[in-house]
Amino acid sequence: MIPAPEAWKKAAIRGYRAGDFQALAALIDAAAAPERGMTATGLREFLDYPGFHPDDDLFVAPGEGGAGLMGARDVRVTARGDEIVPILESWGVVHPEAPPGGVGPALLRAALQRAGQIVRERGRGSGIFQARCATDDLATQRLFESGGLSQARVLLTILRPTLENLSPARFPANIAVRPYRVGQDEEAWVRAFNEAFADHWGGFMGMSLPLWTAYVRRPWFKPEISLVAWDGPDIAGFGHFIINDEQNALTGKKQALMRYIGVRPRWRGIGLGVALTRAGLMASRDRGMQACLSGVDSENVTGAHHIYEREGFVTIKRQFMYRVDVHAESVAGA
Repeated sequence: MIPAPEAWKKAAIRGYRAGDFQALAALIDAAAAPERGMTATGLREFLDYPGFHPDDDLFVAPGEGGAGLMGARDVRVTARGDEIVPILESWGVVHPEAPPGGVGPALLRAALQRAGQIVRERGRGSGIFQARCATDDLATQRLFESGGLSQARVLLTILRPTLENLSPARFPANIAVRPYRVGQDEEAWVRAFNEAFADHWGGFMGMSLPLWTAYVRRPWFKPEISLVAWDGPDIAGFGHFIINDEQNALTGKKQALMRYIGVRPRWRGIGLGVALTRAGLMASRDRGMQACLSGVDSENVTGAHHIYEREGFVTIKRQFMYRVDVHAESVAGA
């Protein structure tokens, strides 16, 4: 059982309510200042996640007298969702003016307890709880470590600061590259995704069909920059890029996001990943983008980090992935 020091108990924590939406958006903006953190549409999509129930899975800390929110933390099943050992991702934020010592730990304890309940509800004996923070965020690192979490991985945010001087995308003769077809490609794409990322560290890069089906119907999904590489009837790889016009308007940037580059093992070693990267960057540039952001595991088994460096990306941010095992027996009834 995770200990509950007296300071933790003093923070008033409750479940999220629909009426908290504006206060949650304001909290996210305050924590991200001077940058703008998330659009209203983005927050609605974040809360509208298959299998995620904000009233059960998201916890908030109201401000004194109920004014605003001082913090929030959630927990949700990630990856495919059918893993024998469930993987539960937690996101959280604390207001920069929150009193020290109580809000962050109380929210983390609530999320860990809920994680144990989810494990029990899914009929599993244990799960993996994971959360992220910047490598220079010492306060959150201490918070995670006080809750029993340990550093497990370094994840990188990378940027290609210009989309000029792109090298041509050269595909093997047997590969046909087409835009994604909403309503037709979902099942084949999810199978290809899960095979491409089956050897990714930590097991959290799985995809469920319900999640992807909902994802491709978001208003910002642009099939013409979500490229699918076909070898006859089979998907060999994919290069999924995003241009979120609303987010760009908020930040004042013309920036694409390289969300997924994946190649199934059978088609590795023929330059397909590089070609899909270049093709997606060119497609983004042709739609007015000036830069492209992405994320990558610093120790990816395919060497993706180094491939992207050769393609002009530079590391702009590092995060620690923290993890801890959670057990239904020891946490659910805490």
